[in-house]
Amino acid sequence: MASEQKQRGQTYTPESVSSFLVEWAVRDSSDTVLEPSVGEGRFVFDAYDRLLDLGASEDAARGQIYGADIDEEAVETLQESAREQTGAEFPHVGVENIFEADFPEVDALVGNPPYVIRHRFENAENVIEQFSNEYNFSDQSDLYVYFLLQATEFLAPGGKMAMIVSNSWMKRKYGEEFKRFLLNEFYVHGLIGFQERVFDDLANAVCILAEKRENTIRMPATNDVRFVQADSTDIFDGSGSKSLDDLTDTAVQAARVPQRALGPEDYWDIWLRAPDVFEAIKGSEDFVPLSEFATPMIGVQTLAKDFYIIEENDAARDDIEDEYLRPIAYSSRDHQSPVVRAEDCSYRVFWCPTSKEELAGTAALEYIEAAENRTVEKRYSDETYDGLHNKTRIRNASRDPWYDLTDEAVSRLPSEILLPRRVYQNYTAVWNADAVVPNENFLATTVKDERYLKPLLAYLNSHLGELCLRLAGQVYGGGVCDLNVSSSKTIQTLDLAARTDDELETLVDAFDEFVESEDRSVLDEAVYSVLGFSDVEREEIREALDLAIDESLSKGS
Repeated sequence: MASEQKQRGQTYTPESVSSFLVEWAVRDSSDTVLEPSVGEGRFVFDAYDRLLDLGASEDAARGQIYGADIDEEAVETLQESAREQTGAEFPHVGVENIFEADFPEVDALVGNPPYVIRHRFENAENVIEQFSNEYNFSDQSDLYVYFLLQATEFLAPGGKMAMIVSNSWMKRKYGEEFKRFLLNEFYVHGLIGFQERVFDDLANAVCILAEKRENTIRMPATNDVRFVQADSTDIFDGSGSKSLDDLTDTAVQAARVPQRALGPEDYWDIWLRAPDVFEAIKGSEDFVPLSEFATPMIGVQTLAKDFYIIEENDAARDDIEDEYLRPIAYSSRDHQSPVVRAEDCSYRVFWCPTSKEELAGTAALEYIEAAENRTVEKRYSDETYDGLHNKTRIRNASRDPWYDLTDEAVSRLPSEILLPRRVYQNYTAVWNADAVVPNENFLATTVKDERYLKPLLAYLNSHLGELCLRLAGQVYGGGVCDLNVSSSKTIQTLDLAARTDDELETLVDAFDEFVESEDRSVLDEAVYSVLGFSDVEREEIREALDLAIDESLSKGS
């Protein structure tokens, strides 16, 4: 049963969470309530209890609750519990697919919809087509997005929605349309996030508290959105009712932002993770996006690591001629120091733009032909390829000859700065002093003006720079802060073009000292002095960074 629930994306909801959400959404004894993915009934029973507390009779409360689930066993279990606990079943809760259901308009929408990613849920294309005329959602959008779209069709104007979903829409590019939907259709009153992993199968959850707007011409929203970052679900514990104000008072981080100030293209989760620092930076003329000074791109994607990447103890390394091997910066774990040079690289990349005819008699040719003559297994399949060069990804790469990735590598250079694509507890922005080829584990970042190279490195390696980088990333299960090309371009960066020559020199000197000492406090002092930050502001940045790192550690455990 548990594994089947996981396959469908169902997740257990702590009672303190469901109780708070139901209490927020259900305000009157006459309210009708919809739970579009009932599971075994946590929200259904909380809604029943809430209606009783508000004065509804038992029969009336049961009749005011609507629900559906495709899991017949779960619904049977729910109704069995209903008979035992309330004396009768819920007449409007049954086995049904929300995308095919026909419910009346309701006053409250509550629940914890399934988190199945798009390519794993059944009839995905049919579901997407159902909304394609009205919404332009990315094909990367997960099931919960469409699930909420469908469920909100049954919510009456003025009705309250209190739902738990993944927070991926708050930052990812494909979340823009969902944010636009929320801004257009709802007054968003609260977004509650968690530093700790609240659900076993979902590292990043957020509770949406929103009120459906009237179906009239859209006027600018006048409400504020409460962003509340909780340490854990303990924030809901305690006696008596809790309001959003109560949660704000006990939150790790909290912010209040006018809804009209939020755009669909904005990364909303920053208001959960470091609102005070972010608000100060966003409103300051001292900061600009990283893309103003540098161009990040993913490092070389070999598509066949076991062929192109040659480890230090690989026998092929001794056989292949040196001219066909180049140092490659393979992993950020191997390069924690501020600077990487060719001699620091323990890995080599196969570097061969030469035709097979010209390679006659070389060990490099033997290496290529051995790859062409071996059987390669297809991933997730029992089928095989005859030769690595026939692997689909290699063929689609249009390399000519197939083993030559030098053009792809050269296009990434000089990439003077190597940013890790995945950051856990430790972080370094590495100076690629010898223009070493960067692997795909790095964001190969080329600086537009050489004057700003070391000042930029000084900033990115400061605690403020690390904080802004982590805020641009997305924390996933396992505690890894993931950074992609789009998000890295948005890293809030010291506007170096607005600094004086003396200030730039201060940053250069600080970075040079950092290379020798690896003492980050030298960089902090230089960056903060250039910005004129007070001791209080410096401490706020340190605390915000500690929280960002703690978030990774909490979600990695």
